[in-house]
Amino acid sequence: MKFFFADDSSQKAVREGMGKIIGFGGIFVDAEVLGQLEQEINHICSSYSLPDDEEIKWSPRRDSWIYNNLHGEDRTRCYTDILEAARNSGCKILVVAWDTGRTTLTGQDAFQKVLDFAFERIEMYLAKQDSLGVIVADRPGGSHREDEQFLASFLNRITIGTVYVHSEHIPINILTTPSHLQRHLQLADLTISITCAMISGKTRYAEPLFSIIKEMLIENHVGYRGGTGLKLFPDELINLYHWLLDEEEFVRVSASSGIRLPDPHLPYATI
Repeated sequence: MKFFFADDSSQKAVREGMGKIIGFGGIFVDAEVLGQLEQEINHICSSYSLPDDEEIKWSPRRDSWIYNNLHGEDRTRCYTDILEAARNSGCKILVVAWDTGRTTLTGQDAFQKVLDFAFERIEMYLAKQDSLGVIVADRPGGSHREDEQFLASFLNRITIGTVYVHSEHIPINILTTPSHLQRHLQLADLTISITCAMISGKTRYAEPLFSIIKEMLIENHVGYRGGTGLKLFPDELINLYHWLLDEEEFVRVSASSGIRLPDPHLPYATI
């Protein structure tokens, strides 16, 4: 059994021609290591003097202990230790990101498409691993109605799947819980937020940590992460797989074809 701890992120990009990035994804954790990983994260937090109830976040609130007390290299080292604990526990990461500046879909319409892409990849990964999975997400921060709409949206995917993928390995609807109560969801916040920061061009603080994250991105059967563990939409963004993942080719497994990267005819041939 695998648990997929999910979170979302939206960031205004600084790359030329790129709009707001809407991302959804998270981290797969084997049921057998759930407790051990949480204990390791708690131990790391204690070693940096974080209060027991302090929530780990990439962008902490201004009134939080982390914002006011854990700065610069100390915060980077703390988050590095947490991500390395996840990597050493065999965790895998999946992130789907949508550039709203290159499509007509924005807001909730874009987010629903991102959920579709993410759900398909979650299901395909579980099938490849021959494992059942449970999706756990942070409880939406709005009204109960917003919470119900979010759950209903995922229930529809789990019940009937998407156009391309049917649900066979996710036996129950998504579970939600407040992220401040769940270390694994806080880990998901780090993975999705750091990855979206790299995509959007905000690399200054994210780059040292992303080097660990990209090792955990799920791969296709020929060993590439672009389009699999990290899915960018629209496809004209594929040159970023070269710069972010150090990949020399983008492979469409379904079509048994590849494109050399960077492609000079697509955006971000150079950055």
